[in-house]
Amino acid sequence: STNTPWKLFALNIVFMFGAIFIQSGALVYYFTYYVGNASLGAVVATISSFGPLGTNFLVPYLSKKLGKTKLFLIGSGIHIGGMVVMFLAGTTTPIIISGAFISAFGLGLKQTIYFSMQADPVDYGEWKTGVNAAGTLSAVNGFVGKCAQAIAGGLSGALLAAGGYVANATQTPEALFAIKSLYLIIPILLTICSMITMKFYKLDNIYPQIKEELDARNTAAVATTNE
Repeated sequence: STNTPWKLFALNIVFMFGAIFIQSGALVYYFTYYVGNASLGAVVATISSFGPLGTNFLVPYLSKKLGKTKLFLIGSGIHIGGMVVMFLAGTTTPIIISGAFISAFGLGLKQTIYFSMQADPVDYGEWKTGVNAAGTLSAVNGFVGKCAQAIAGGLSGALLAAGGYVANATQTPEALFAIKSLYLIIPILLTICSMITMKFYKLDNIYPQIKEELDARNTAAVATTNE
């Protein structure tokens, strides 16, 4: 109950992965009906899938220079920047592709550093309480991720229905707005919520001290056991 960093981390899973699930689910609709170019959707999907992999080599260096939370916020900002470019691009292919690359780069930065941060709140909890709850917290994080996926699916279906979406037909302006909202507007808003949440995550500042104290405790425990 005292593990505030983990609570923030878990809440951020809803915002961060909710945005990713909603956007990926809307991609086919967006490019088929809004942009009118389904094959471009396949290109953007490829960029979104493989583009983030290139950031893996940068993250260790950047996290040392900037800190994990700051790098997460920068990556989120770049991700939003790419989505804004795509929003402004309308149906202009070169600008859409440029936005997709920018978005994928930012997404790669924040996802990679986020997964490397997962153990930090667990260490904080052990430092505070003396109990290592890694298994429990990981299970809860996984459950929260599944909830985010379910909420994203439900919201997507509800918005499409409310907009009057009809498969394989010319869409109404309301349906097109619902599709654009699902692919760009809602993911941008959720990513902003994610950034606000992580602004309150202050663990980076004290984590070196926590790690040092935990290592000292573990060393002492091993020495006691061996006596």
